[in-house]
Amino acid sequence: MDRSSTIRPRVYALIAALAIATVSAASAKGVTLIQRADGSVRTYVDVNIRLSGQTLWLRSADRKGVLKIVTGACSFVGAVQRCLPYAVALIQDGKTRPIAISHGTVFLNLSSTAQRLPLSSEQLAPRTILALWRTVRGTYVTIKGNLDEVDP
Repeated sequence: MDRSSTIRPRVYALIAALAIATVSAASAKGVTLIQRADGSVRTYVDVNIRLSGQTLWLRSADRKGVLKIVTGACSFVGAVQRCLPYAVALIQDGKTRPIAISHGTVFLNLSSTAQRLPLSSEQLAPRTILALWRTVRGTYVTIKGNLDEVDP
């Protein structure tokens, strides 16, 4: 494996994260960016984000798809909660399809003030999430947005 094949996915992920940060600043709702291993990118804007216990529910603007993210192994760095995406599933057309995650992190700022992300100069706005993960198939998923609803 040459060095460029290991650097390229990181560059794509960085570009995706920057793109979603730019898009989400203009939108009150969430933005989901999905980059497949073949380099194709899909962006979903105006995503509704609901937190219920340890589960994030993301509903597409057209209401045709729901992404269910169950988090676990959470810890706090200041007011920012950092969790692992324990189980992820896509619910569409009445069918639930599990998504196998290789690695990732979900950051939640449930406070009323902006908080700095751990080991970063990036700030997470109040009541905002940032989720990043890679699937076992090499797809990168980046989600950023305001929580529309929080249930205990």
